Parts: sequence; C-alpha cells; structure tokens
Amino acid sequence: MVNLTANAKPACAQVIPASEQLVTQWAGGETRQLAIAPAGATVAARDFHWRFSTATVLQSGPFTTFDGYQRYLAIRSGAGLELRVTAPGAPQHRMQLCSVQHQAGFAGAASTEATLLDGPVRDINLMLSAGLQGGLRALRMQANQPAFLQTVASGWWLIYADGLSQGQQIQIQSGAQQYSLACGDVLVLPEDSCTLLAAADCDLVAAWIAATR
Repeated sequence: MVNLTANAKPACAQVIPASEQLVTQWAGGETRQLAIAPAGATVAARDFHWRFSTATVLQSGPFTTFDGYQRYLAIRSGAGLELRVTAPGAPQHRMQLCSVQHQAGFAGAASTEATLLDGPVRDINLMLSAGLQGGLRALRMQANQPAFLQTVASGWWLIYADGLSQGQQIQIQSGAQQYSLACGDVLVLPEDSCTLLAAADCDLVAAWIAATR
C-alpha cells in the first residue's frame, strides 16, 4: 500500500478498493472511511491531516466537533438535510443541502446540528487541517463522453466511484497512466488534472486538495 503522507502531495497514485475501506457504526448511522493521511492516522487520535469519507445519516442530531479542521459536506442520496452551524463568536448560520451540487463548508470547531428533511441521507465529507484547501465536485458522466478534471497547480484528486452499477468500471487517464475503478473504489491521484471515461452513464464524486502555501 502506498504511504499517504501528511500535507505533502502523495508520491504516486493509489487505488483503494471498497473491500479495504474502514466501516464504523455511530449513533446516527454508518461511516465509511475512503482515504486518510498520513497512513495509520485515526479520527479518535485527531492526528490526520486530511480525511475523505462517506456516511449514512439515519437520524437528526449534532455533528462531532473537529477543532483545527475545515469541513466540506455534500449530499449523495436522499432528500437532504439542514445544517445549523454556530462558529465560536459568530451568529448561527443555516444551510440546506438538498442536491448533489450543493456543498457546505464550515469550521470543524463549530457547533453543528443536522436535521433530516425527509428521511435518511448519504453524504460525502472532506476534512482538512490547517495549511490545506479543497472542495467537492459531483460528476454526472455520460457514456463514452470524456470529462476533464483540473484544479490548482499544487493540487491533487480523490475520485470516488460511488455511482457505478455492479460490474461497471470507469477508466481514468492521467498522462500515460490509466486506472480502472469499480463501484466503491477510490483513486488517490497526485496530479492536478486527469480525464475520466465511462462506458455507461454514471455518477461520481471527486475531492480536490492543495496546500495553501
């Protein structure tokens, strides 16, 4: 397995199969850790520099606070949720996420409450420590139509193949290298650009990360 280091761009590409991803249960649902750096870091120890995950949220309630981190959250399925975010020393801010194209960004130290709009949702979550910037992109792929991804020069991509049907694969081209992802796999790609190609219509989600300095 490739060692995912801290704030540095990964040294080489890595495919993380769905079968190797850590799944944990919590009071409000289930979380699947898609990728974390550095390797061996844990949420409990708060020693990670970035973490990419997805969760099934079965009930309304508070989010765990993560002092020192910035969070990016988007919906992947379900009717959506409303976030009530109160950062230290700031008034409460309300945000509704009801489309895969909506993204919420907020401080991990903020007091955050989530209310389900109409039943369970599945979300995607990117957490970054100080010195990193990033975001999430929902991608609607059309069969045999290439899609080009590009971010800032110092950035890299995490591509999550969550919207593929059983047995379907997507091809990702970066320079002379090509990678195949099956449903649930994640590609950690240390490049600021790549081309995606799917044989059938499908949905994906991509996160980008870059150093701020």
